[in-house]
Amino acid sequence: MSCNNNKKFGEMCSNMGGFAPDTLKAIKELNPDFIDLLHEMDEVMVTDDALDKKTKRLMALSCVAVRMCEDCIYAQARVAKNYGATKKEILESIQVAVLIGGVPCWSVAKKGIAKLFSEWDE
Repeated sequence: MSCNNNKKFGEMCSNMGGFAPDTLKAIKELNPDFIDLLHEMDEVMVTDDALDKKTKRLMALSCVAVRMCEDCIYAQARVAKNYGATKKEILESIQVAVLIGGVPCWSVAKKGIAKLFSEWDE
């Protein structure tokens, strides 16, 4: 699915460095009207303010790990990378999650992080 087939969906993809997570693609396909609300809510994540957008994505990465959302790890980490996050920053975000949510956070994160790191220099 292209990032250009819906204005707000396209803006969201563009704001994430040309990347659309599978969950966002599914929402676009199955509930396209919901994209409008998500687009509006997502503005805080894609706008530099007191916290820059890279920091916000690293925070979101920690949050999804603590919430045990395995499908969310790769997407948040990839967007953080698109915003300039380093491997070390991404790993440290997961370490924060482990401190808050315990070692199972690492178990949830390992596949998504490994996938991103394997693609890192492609």
